[in-house]
Amino acid sequence: MAAATTTMTTLGFVLPTSLSPRRGGFRVSVVRCSASPLTSSTGSAASVGVVEKPWSSYDARLVLEDGSIWPAKSFGAPGTRVAELVFNTSLTGYQEILTDPSYAGQFVLMTNPQIGNTGVNLDDEESEQCFLAGLVIRSLSISTSNWRCTKTLADYLTERNLMGIYDLDTRAITRRLREEGSLNGVLSTEQTKTDEELLQMSRSWDIVGIDLISDVSCKSPYEWVDKTDPEWDFNTNSHDGKSYRVIAYDFGIKHNILRRLSSYGCQITVVPSTFPASEALKMNPYGILFSNGPGDPSAVPYAVETVKELLGKVPVYGICMGHQLLGQALGGKTYKMKFGHHGGNHPVRNNRTGQVEISAQNHNYAVDPASLPGGVEVTHVNLNDGSCAGLSFPAMNVMSLQYHPEASPGPHDSDNAFREFIELMKRSKQSS
Repeated sequence: MAAATTTMTTLGFVLPTSLSPRRGGFRVSVVRCSASPLTSSTGSAASVGVVEKPWSSYDARLVLEDGSIWPAKSFGAPGTRVAELVFNTSLTGYQEILTDPSYAGQFVLMTNPQIGNTGVNLDDEESEQCFLAGLVIRSLSISTSNWRCTKTLADYLTERNLMGIYDLDTRAITRRLREEGSLNGVLSTEQTKTDEELLQMSRSWDIVGIDLISDVSCKSPYEWVDKTDPEWDFNTNSHDGKSYRVIAYDFGIKHNILRRLSSYGCQITVVPSTFPASEALKMNPYGILFSNGPGDPSAVPYAVETVKELLGKVPVYGICMGHQLLGQALGGKTYKMKFGHHGGNHPVRNNRTGQVEISAQNHNYAVDPASLPGGVEVTHVNLNDGSCAGLSFPAMNVMSLQYHPEASPGPHDSDNAFREFIELMKRSKQSS
C-alpha cells in the first residue's frame, strides 16, 4: 500500500500529514510549518517584514530561594515581584482565589493542570481587588466555555495588574514544596535581570513577622447591604425571620462570609482591623465575627489585644485568621506550618458529632492545641495532619474554625457553623 499524503491549510500555514502502513496501523508524521503565504516563494520575509510566531515564547522566570529556576511563559501583567509560593489543590474557583485577601504576599500555584477554561465574571468576586502577588499554572486554556463568562483570565489579570505564568512543571514544583515547605520566590518578565539577582531577591525577603492585614482591611466602618441572589442562596429555611446585629472585624474578609451571615438573618457592620473594642461594644451587637486574613497572627499584636478585650462580653466567632487570633487571645500559641493548607478538599472531623466534613482551607499558620488553657475544647481536627481546625470555649461564648465554612465555590459541608453562631447569640441573649 502506497503512502498517502494529505495537506491542510489553516491560518495561513500548510500542515502536511503523511500516513503509511506500520504494524497494522498508520504512522502520523511530525507536523511542520511551511513558509507563510505572506512571504515570497523563496521563503524570505525581507520584503514584507518578519512574521510573528503562532505560539508564545518562554519570556518569564520563576526563581525560588532553593536555587531552582523555572522558565515559563507569561500572561497578565509584566514586571518583577517577590512573594511566598504556596500550592492550592482546588479543582475550580480560581477567581475566588485571586480575590481572596488571605493570599496577600503569596504566589499561588494551582495543582489542577488546566486553568482559565471558565473565564471570569463579576459574580464570583470575593473582594473588590486582587491581593495575591501572582498566579502559577500548568496550562492556560485557549478558550472559555461558561454562560456567565465576561472576559478571559489573561485579560482579567492584565486589567488588575497581576502577574501570571504558565507552561512549567507545576507537579515537580508542588513535590518540592511538600518536601521542603513553602518557599520564597521571584516572578519576573524582565530579561535585564540576571538569575543571580532574582535569587538574591528571593533570599532577602521574608513573609514572617509582616503585618499584611493593614493593607487588606477596610479603612472605615460600613454596613453590608448586598443581598444574596436567590438562585445562589441555600439553607434558606434556617432563617427564623429575626435580625441579629453582628460586628465583623475585617482582617481580609471575604464577601461570601458576609453573604452567608446575611442569609441567616444578620445585620452586619464591617469595621477595620484597628477598630477599638470599646467602640464595637457601644453598637450593642448580638455577636462579633473575627474574619479570615493573610499572614502571621503574631505580627498583629494590636488585633490580639482587641480580641482579648471583647472576650466574655458578647459571643464571638473566628474564621481562619480570626481563629488564630482567638487562640492567642485565650493564651495559646500559633506556629507556621510546613506548607500550609490551601484547597477545597481537606477532610475535617467534627469531634462533637464524629462526622467528617470536606472543607475549603487557606492558611499557613495553626494553633498549637497543647498550649491552650483548660476549658478550651478542640472541636475540629484536620484529618490530613491532625492539626487543630476548630475551637470552643463555652465559658466565654467562643467558637472558631480554622477553615472556610462559606466555602465559595464549595464544598458546603460546614455551612451549618453559621447556624451554630446564630444559636450561640440567641442563647446568650436569653440568659442575659
